[in-house]
Amino acid sequence: MNGNGGHAAPSERNASDVRQQQGPFHTGVGSSCTQPCCAGAALLPTRAPTSCETRSLTGPPPLPDCDLRLVCSDGSLLANRCVLCRASSVLRASLELELPDPGVLRLPADRAEAWRVALGLLSLEAYPLQLVTLDNVRELLLLADKYDIPVVRGACAHYLHLNAHTLSLAPPLASAGNLLTAASLAARYVLPHPALKAYGASVQARLEAELVPLRRSPEALLAAAEAAAGPGGRDGGAAALMSWQLEVLRLVAALEELAAAADYHNTVAPEVQTVVTMALLAAVRHGATRVPPMCGRCGGVLPSGPGALHADCAAELYTQLHTRGCRLCNTPMPPSHARFCNSCAYRKNKKS
Repeated sequence: MNGNGGHAAPSERNASDVRQQQGPFHTGVGSSCTQPCCAGAALLPTRAPTSCETRSLTGPPPLPDCDLRLVCSDGSLLANRCVLCRASSVLRASLELELPDPGVLRLPADRAEAWRVALGLLSLEAYPLQLVTLDNVRELLLLADKYDIPVVRGACAHYLHLNAHTLSLAPPLASAGNLLTAASLAARYVLPHPALKAYGASVQARLEAELVPLRRSPEALLAAAEAAAGPGGRDGGAAALMSWQLEVLRLVAALEELAAAADYHNTVAPEVQTVVTMALLAAVRHGATRVPPMCGRCGGVLPSGPGALHADCAAELYTQLHTRGCRLCNTPMPPSHARFCNSCAYRKNKKS
């Protein structure tokens, strides 16, 4: 009954039923998008559902039926106004205003190809990891950050997480396959969002693992190598030391080349630059630290203290140098500087 004692109008009863079915979390008329196919139109006067409205209930709307044209710097493409309103708070605020050209949204700073992939992610036309690649992940993250599109941001973060093991310092900085570039993307666009921190942390952990040789102490490395080799494993310790030194030289050369690039300061995030600087300083510390010498005879690592040979290597070398046979009769002689045995020396002196 209404205030005049009559029954409620049909439109009022329908609106009340809709409110009860939608529950307390529905935004109702406060929803930003007022397009017929959006949930914000649920409390509008009753009418027959449109084809767009029917599609929104059965699944993501196909792109050919879009009602908005995105004009980018290198071309244009069709989009669904409702999909953009639901996916991006920034675009929703723009589309609420009257567009200069009805049905046309101009995005002169964006590329049409990037938006094509982003719209594919929003409409779920393909599995997200089939659309995101190393070639477009940077541009997609920029779009997600610029327009606040959580779906695109999450797909890119998941892609970086699953492919963290393939990242290295070999590709150029322009490629997202470069470890410094990928870690910078994670630091700028992934880690600030609590729900995606685990994805960004995996990329940061990959960078830390790559730089471990620069932070490893030579003493700890040698102790571990000799312990693994067991007694008499001096050759294994020397090989481990040499391998570590070569790895340090490789990493230092790669980091120096990347740091000298013209776009280094713009591409690499300040947090990642700090990591690189600390790693290079650790390499300087290793260069200034006296690395334990290696034995000049067997190549094994020498213990701390004076000397250029192990004790047994020194004895073997002394025996080899000074234990020779007599120059006349080849009789074995004890270690000495003598050239002849006693008998040959007597005969030689007697003849002279």
